[in-house]
Amino acid sequence: MFKTVDFIIFGCFLTFSILVGVYHAIKAKSKAASGHGESAEFLVGGRKLPIFPVCLSLLTTFISGIALLGLPAEIYQRGALLGLGFIPGAISFLISGYFFVPIFYKLQFTSVYEYMEVRYDSRLLRRVGSSLFLISTLFYMAVVLYAPSVALVGVTDLPLWPFILAVGAVSTIYTAIGGIKAVIWTDTLQAVFMYIGLGTLLIKGVSDAGGLANIFELAERTGHMSDSVFKFDPTPFQYDSFWIIILGGVLHWTCFYGLNQMALQRYCSMPSLRHARVVMTCTVPAFWAIGLMCGFIGLLCLAYFHGCDPVAIGEIESMDQMSILLAARVLAIIPGMPGLFLASLYSATLSTTSSGANSMTAVIWEDFLKDSYSHWSEAKITKLMKALAFAIGAASTLLAFACDYMGGIFNAATTTLSATAAPLVGLFFLGVFVPKANKNGAFAGLICALMITIMCSIANNIEKPYKNYVLPLTPNANNPNCRDLALNSSTHADVHISVFKHHTGPHPHQSHKDWHYGDPNSSLLARTSPFSYAVIGISVVMIVGTIVSHLFPVKLPEQKAYLAAACTYAGRDLKFDKSTYGSELQAVVNNKLSSVSSEKESGKYLNFFAD
Repeated sequence: MFKTVDFIIFGCFLTFSILVGVYHAIKAKSKAASGHGESAEFLVGGRKLPIFPVCLSLLTTFISGIALLGLPAEIYQRGALLGLGFIPGAISFLISGYFFVPIFYKLQFTSVYEYMEVRYDSRLLRRVGSSLFLISTLFYMAVVLYAPSVALVGVTDLPLWPFILAVGAVSTIYTAIGGIKAVIWTDTLQAVFMYIGLGTLLIKGVSDAGGLANIFELAERTGHMSDSVFKFDPTPFQYDSFWIIILGGVLHWTCFYGLNQMALQRYCSMPSLRHARVVMTCTVPAFWAIGLMCGFIGLLCLAYFHGCDPVAIGEIESMDQMSILLAARVLAIIPGMPGLFLASLYSATLSTTSSGANSMTAVIWEDFLKDSYSHWSEAKITKLMKALAFAIGAASTLLAFACDYMGGIFNAATTTLSATAAPLVGLFFLGVFVPKANKNGAFAGLICALMITIMCSIANNIEKPYKNYVLPLTPNANNPNCRDLALNSSTHADVHISVFKHHTGPHPHQSHKDWHYGDPNSSLLARTSPFSYAVIGISVVMIVGTIVSHLFPVKLPEQKAYLAAACTYAGRDLKFDKSTYGSELQAVVNNKLSSVSSEKESGKYLNFFAD
C-alpha cells in the first residue's frame, strides 16, 4: 500500500529531525564558548525558550502514537465516550497553572523531585519519586515506540523490528546531541506534520465515508454515540462511564500536563511565570483540536469500514492498525500523501521519546549523580548527559519489543503509566495542599497507593476482563469501500472481531452490555477501570498521608520548616532562592526569616509543621 515515494518522504523527515539536533548541538557549543553553561543549555535551554515552540512541544509530548492509533481503535470498538476525556484536559491546565506551576517556577528545580527533599525533608523520598518517574517514563517511551511500528507491520511486508529500531535510533540521536532545544524545535516541526497529515486524512476520509451526516448517523445507530456516552453508573468496576472519564480525566491529564517532569521542565524553562501561563493557555485549544481529530478518526473508521471489518476479513491483524490502513486507502490516490501521514504518525512518537529521554537525563543527573560529579567541568558533564540520553533511548527501544504482549497500545499505556504516575503525583498534591503533611504520611500514602494501583494494573493485564467488551458490527452490502470484499455474513453479523477472535462461535448481540462490567469470573482488582487509576492513586495518597501525618508528626528545625512552608500553596508567597538550598542553609534562611513582614507571620508558617 505504501510506495517508494512515501518512504522517501518519510526518510527525508527523519533525516531533517537529526539535522535539527546537529544544529542545536553546534549552537549550544558556541554559547558555552561565550560563557553560557553547556549543561544548562542541554537540559533547560538557558531558561529562555520561546512560547510558540514550547506550546507545540508540550502538545506533541503526550499526544503520541497512542492517541493517533490507540484512541481511534478504542472508539471504533467501544464508542465515543473515551473521546470526551480530552474535554477535562482544560480543567487540568487551569488547576496546574493556578496551584502548582507558580510554586515550581519559584523553586526553579531542574528535577521536580527535588521538591520531595525540600518539602518532606527526605532524600530517600526524593530518590524513590525519581525512580518511579524513570520507570514509568521508560515504559511510556517503549509503548509509543511500539505503537506506529506495529501499525505499519499490518500494511507492509516488513517485520516489526526495523520500524522500532529506526524511530528509536533517530529520536535517540537528535536528543543526545542537541538537548532540549533540539527536542522543542523538532517537536514544532513534527506538530506541523501531524496537523497537516491528520487534516488531510479527515477531509478526504469524510468524503469517502459518505459525509459527516452519514458518519454520525451510523455511529448513533450502532451505539457508538449517545448509548456509549450517557453511562452514569458511578461504580469503578466497569470499563468506563461518564463520571470516570470526566472526573478521572481531570486528574489523569494533571498527572501529565501539570505535575510531570516533562511538562514542568518546559514551564520552568520559560523566561517568566507569565510566559509559562501563556504556554499553558495556548496549549488548551491545540490540545482540544488534536484530541477531537484523533477521536473522530475512530468514528471515521466505523463508517468507512462499515460492513467489512478489516480484522474480521483478515486484512490486518490488530485494531491498532486500523488508522494506518485507513490512511493508506484514503490517501493512496495522492502520490506521497501516505508518506506524509507516516511522517505525522512518527512525529508524535519522536516528540514523546525525545522529551522523555531529555527529562530522564535531567532527573538522573540532578537526583543521583550531581553530588558526586558536580566538580567536573561543563564539557565533561555535558558529555555524561549525552551518554545518559543515548543509553535511555537504547533501553526504551529494546523495551518496546515487550509491548507486543500487553494487549494493545492503549491498554498498555493506560494501565502501566497511570499505575505509577498517579501515586507519585499524589505526593505533590499532599505536599502542596496539606501543610502539616510530613515524610511519615508521604511514605505511608505512597506505599498504599502503589500497592493498590499496581495490583489493579497487573490483574488487568493478566486477566484481561474487558477483552470481550466490544460494540456489535452489522453487515452492509451497499458500502462501496467493501465492494471488492467477500464477506461471510453468517459470522460477521452482530459480531465484532475482538469477540470473534476469542470464541469459536459468534457472540450474541445483547451480551456487549454485560461485558462492559467485565468478565464476572475476574477479580474486582482486574475490573477496576484503568481510567480511574489517577483518582484512586491520588486520593489514597491524600487520605492516608493526611491521617498518618497527624498521627505521627515530625518537628522540623526552623530553617527547614521555612523551606518546606515555601513549597505549599499556603506559603506560595514566601521567597525561595535555590542558591540558598545547600551548605549555606542556616545563615541564609535566618536572613529570609528576618525579612518576613512580621514575627506573627513568620510563626504562622513555621507552625504549619508543629504538632
